[in-house]
Amino acid sequence: MEKAKIDEILRSLGFGFPENKEENIAFEKSFIEYKFEADAEKIDSEKILKSLKAKKKATNIDYHRRTVLAAEIVYKLHKENTLGHLKLQKLIYLCQHSAQMELHTNFLKQAMGPYDNRLMRSLDTQFKKNQWFEFSGGDYLKYKPLSKVGSHKEWYERYFENELSDIDFIIEKFRKSKTRVVELIATVFACWKEILEEKQLLNDETLIFRFYDWHPDKSKFERQEIIDTFEWMKNEGFYPKFNS
Repeated sequence: MEKAKIDEILRSLGFGFPENKEENIAFEKSFIEYKFEADAEKIDSEKILKSLKAKKKATNIDYHRRTVLAAEIVYKLHKENTLGHLKLQKLIYLCQHSAQMELHTNFLKQAMGPYDNRLMRSLDTQFKKNQWFEFSGGDYLKYKPLSKVGSHKEWYERYFENELSDIDFIIEKFRKSKTRVVELIATVFACWKEILEEKQLLNDETLIFRFYDWHPDKSKFERQEIIDTFEWMKNEGFYPKFNS
């Protein structure tokens, strides 16, 4: 295409450039009143990029993956009287974020820590539908094995072949732990994760502030409990990590 034709098209779209002294003066005058009002120091390029990324819609496979992970946790812990809805959710949360898994969950700030109400209802339904487990909150052992218990294994090893050791570590580490302990650890983990994501200074004071700010119910935990948990997690190497 000839240059003259290209210039004509660009001008019609408003992309023409000054070609002589008069046009250059007119161009400068058109921007003389322009004022940049944004604070350049407050522009967060990372947030802008995140907002531009299209949100990935969950597929049936995404829902199946999280159900299979939950099934593995219940399969190994259903004979422990400490396992219920709350502990299961906390273990899923810790598995997901300590091993940096891509799981479709929506953990919100609840009184009991990170919690996803819809997830729990979905898991109960899918467990029963697949004949793996049936939940009964009033029983001593809350997950009753059904006729096809264990049949999730093939899917589990396929979906999580790269995270098997991480998942087993979490399951065994908290096998005997009561719900209160797992809630404390999961909440410290979530607060720690937030601090790192926001590039804030991480120390006892910032973590404790963030912990108590989570929900008024967190006042049931003593300050020293939080500090001891923080130290234990550092010593165990059990804390949020991010891909560089």
